[in-house]
Amino acid sequence: MKKIIVVVVILLFTACSSKKNISDVLQNKYEIRTISNNFSIPAIDLEKDYLKEILLLLHYNFTAEKIKEHFDMNDSIYNIRINYLFGEGLIKKTSSGDFAPTCMIIDADEGKIIKNTADSLGREMSGIVIDRIGKIKEAYAKIPTFKKIPFENASLFILGNVLHNYWQMKFIEEKYIKSFPPQRGSGRYYLALLQNQNGNNSEPFGLFISRFKKIGSYTINLYRNEFKGEFPSYTEKELDNLFRTKNSTLLLVNESDQKNLEEVALIITQDLLNYLERNRPLFVKLYLNSVYKDQTSFREWFIWFYQFMITKTTNTLIEKGFIQKHSSNNAFYVFKK
Repeated sequence: MKKIIVVVVILLFTACSSKKNISDVLQNKYEIRTISNNFSIPAIDLEKDYLKEILLLLHYNFTAEKIKEHFDMNDSIYNIRINYLFGEGLIKKTSSGDFAPTCMIIDADEGKIIKNTADSLGREMSGIVIDRIGKIKEAYAKIPTFKKIPFENASLFILGNVLHNYWQMKFIEEKYIKSFPPQRGSGRYYLALLQNQNGNNSEPFGLFISRFKKIGSYTINLYRNEFKGEFPSYTEKELDNLFRTKNSTLLLVNESDQKNLEEVALIITQDLLNYLERNRPLFVKLYLNSVYKDQTSFREWFIWFYQFMITKTTNTLIEKGFIQKHSSNNAFYVFKK
């Protein structure tokens, strides 16, 4: 109980603080990350027209006048930008008539606060996989696509992405938050702007986030917390030829084996849901005392809080030897429907 009280006090202090200098806010580097249950990728390009910067400044409650003044925007241009963000479901109008982001914006200070609780929960949650590791390996050995890949080489993908992240997210949405990702433009996805203090070779806050790139009928998946270079650069035709020769260093996971991966995820689903349900009162308290309660929904806050939790779960499984560190070298997988 003491730990919860301390966390809430810290959150209340942060919620009352504000960034008063626009230049100070904008000097920090933020990465755009999304989470989707169907490979949805935002149609909107937040790197253009100061859209990302406007989201950041709205998060810190800067007025429209301050934002327009900083970017030397007239009313017409500013309203076009705001209407675009509103149409994509990334901002909402508050009761006071102002606009606020509906996505998560996590700076270094807010990330530390989230980690304070998420780390202890994620470490504890790693025990679920450890208790089921024999059954997980047995199910993995039956998936045809992975027959020639030792479990150790795919351990990050299986114990991280399959059991806790992309393949598990469907069940968390259906049975825990009981909601789909928010509708944003033509897709459904969660979105966050994450401050990156670690440079270009590491994900913000060291998070393990499932990232996707669509190439025609193919989808390339990357799962690791070190980002070394961009996604492989292929055309759809090149991928067709590559997999036709059967000499590809990339692994093509067909639709049938994607279903098999879902079955692997289900091995821990009920235990995972039970754990999250036991901690629901804590999650609600943290959310209601956070800087996000008047901006984003509980479901979106939780999904990103959960990313911090499972990052600690993954790192704990690495520390205990259940996930091999070198398995991150085989983090590219290709899916086709």
